[in-house]
Amino acid sequence: MTPHAWRNPWIFAAGLCLGLAAAAPAGAFQLFPTAEIQEAHTLRQRILAEAPLLDLRQRRQQPKLAPESVRQIQQRLNALETREAENPFWYWAQGELVRQSQGIAHAAGFFARARQVAGARFLIHWLLWQEYLARDIQEDARREEAVLQALQVAWGLTRFPLLTAELMRIGDEAAQAGDPTRAAALYDAAVANTPESAQALFGRAAYTWQADKTQLLPVIRDVLRGVALTLRSPQTGYHLSSNLALSLVVTCLVLLGVVAAILALRVQPLFGHELNERVFNSFPPPAQFSLGLLCSLLPLVLGLGLLWSAVLLLLISAPYLTVRERIGVSVLLTLLVALPSGYQWVAARHALASSRELALVQTVEQGGRGDRLVQDLTRWSRQAPNNGLAHYYLGLTRKRRGELSQAEAAMTRAVQQLPRASFALVALGNLYYLRGNLPEAEARYRLAAELSPSAAAQMNLFKLYAQRLQFEQSKDALSRSTTLDPHMAQTLSRFHGRGGAEFVVDETVPWDALAVGLLPATLDVAAVAEGLWGAPLRGVSLSLLPYVAALLLVLFWTNVALRGRMPPVRRCHQCGAPFCLRCQRSPKEKEYCAPCATVFRPREGGVAAFVKVRRIREGEEWARQERARIGILGSLLPGGSDLYRGRVIWGLALALPAVWLLLEGLVLDLATPTFRFLVPIPGPVRWAVAVLLLLGLYVWSMQRSWRQPARGAH
Repeated sequence: MTPHAWRNPWIFAAGLCLGLAAAAPAGAFQLFPTAEIQEAHTLRQRILAEAPLLDLRQRRQQPKLAPESVRQIQQRLNALETREAENPFWYWAQGELVRQSQGIAHAAGFFARARQVAGARFLIHWLLWQEYLARDIQEDARREEAVLQALQVAWGLTRFPLLTAELMRIGDEAAQAGDPTRAAALYDAAVANTPESAQALFGRAAYTWQADKTQLLPVIRDVLRGVALTLRSPQTGYHLSSNLALSLVVTCLVLLGVVAAILALRVQPLFGHELNERVFNSFPPPAQFSLGLLCSLLPLVLGLGLLWSAVLLLLISAPYLTVRERIGVSVLLTLLVALPSGYQWVAARHALASSRELALVQTVEQGGRGDRLVQDLTRWSRQAPNNGLAHYYLGLTRKRRGELSQAEAAMTRAVQQLPRASFALVALGNLYYLRGNLPEAEARYRLAAELSPSAAAQMNLFKLYAQRLQFEQSKDALSRSTTLDPHMAQTLSRFHGRGGAEFVVDETVPWDALAVGLLPATLDVAAVAEGLWGAPLRGVSLSLLPYVAALLLVLFWTNVALRGRMPPVRRCHQCGAPFCLRCQRSPKEKEYCAPCATVFRPREGGVAAFVKVRRIREGEEWARQERARIGILGSLLPGGSDLYRGRVIWGLALALPAVWLLLEGLVLDLATPTFRFLVPIPGPVRWAVAVLLLLGLYVWSMQRSWRQPARGAH
């Protein structure tokens, strides 16, 4: 899987307008026709070849040109006046020279002429807009931005993600250059182009705070609005739920290992004692300890990994656990059975997000109408003739290219496949409208409005009724559209009645409809799921995991049943030493080991005082060590002390959220960014929330650990 393959496509003007493309996991799709790209590149390059000092991409900085350089460039440009009379970049270059020598007021006429000569050629306006932004010529940049918006409105767009992405990019560059005030202004323009962009809101908040610390309320407002948009956005919710699901399945594995390690720490003396008494009693004590440790860590020695070691430790610990602890371990082992479903659920979303089809969709949504894009959409519609989205996006792209008859044929098939999709009905109605078939257009708009509240359908009805001079119906439709989407109504109000190209509005495809219509193939999902799983249980594939987990659960309880018939190993209540019937002389003794029973059980003659004092001191030392061990475990992991003391419910209640917060809030973002969807909420905000919650859990756990006595823990 390509790293960060699920990022929204980057929009950029490549080099000298070699192509505006969307970077996608499956390749790059040209947003605009090749002829337009070549024309813009050629016109611009002809001027820059004569005036290379005006090319900021070559110079990487913009110092003012020397008067001699200005005169030389003007002479060269004047020689080109006749040949380049219809070249917008000739007027732009003349205006830039005049701006540097005489001021912006004298250059305004040249810039206006460049804008006029550019006409409806989007890429030329785009490059002019970039030049004005790079030189911080604000008024002309705003005028070019308005032209770019008008051209995109003619394509059916009401949000302008291309402009937003470029403004954010230049804003970041301004901030890196030490100008947060300009960066905040650029991000403000980005928010105006796409008000639903949480990323733009967060960026504006950050740069506003850097520029002016007194603007606390606007910063808080932007942050809260960005968080609200993030939580309400279906696409962001899709990504967040995928991240949460992945972190939860990883949490189950980590928690299994943590519980095994803590229980093994408590059980090891009991297991070691029984192993020594039954198997290794002929070996010297150092050898006994080494062999016991080797048995516990055998999977690591064999190279099977930590998870197999944790499983073996749980199987070994089974006879020494309480009933509640056994139930808790059984729940963790049972969760392994459900892990494949979780991994496949996450894998399906990753496969969708990195699919070529989604890259095509995102390119079209941003205004794409390139030649290769049409070819890829045509291929997709042929490969999936029953997929309504393929025909819909092909028709949408052809409409933007002016190929109305072909667009209508594709959109008709889309409506046949998606009869209850309001966005497809609106798009088909738009094609009828543009071809002059107003009755059919009205019928499609009305049907779309009946299926779901559609601001686009109401806006198009407003235009249709106004064209028929049905002013009451037109006013009602505009009112409904404004209620549903105030920003769209405000944006389009600037372009009504300007005498430009006729336009109708396309409805945005809901993310839920995209997720359903772009379901990935089962084989792709299975492959991605195996990659996410990564086989931490060495040799066990994801498909075999439920069977292995069920077998482990059977072995766990079989070990409990078989070992339950044997005399148990216990800890001495006084000194903590393990003992069993083999080393305890009195078969009825269940509280004290043999040395302590001799001292603390009533007997004839008693024992020497120094012997009793020594046993008491040994008991106090053991209690001190236990308190320290409990406190350290509770300080290392919330709930660690409770798990060690056998309080399973409290232990898991604290350990589960702590492990999840560590993974979701910090570790996975830094260690495995490839397997994470990017979300608009900035990393520092998420990390700060995770750290605060973790601190609360740690404080509570440490209080419970250090204040409670060690005796009676087991």
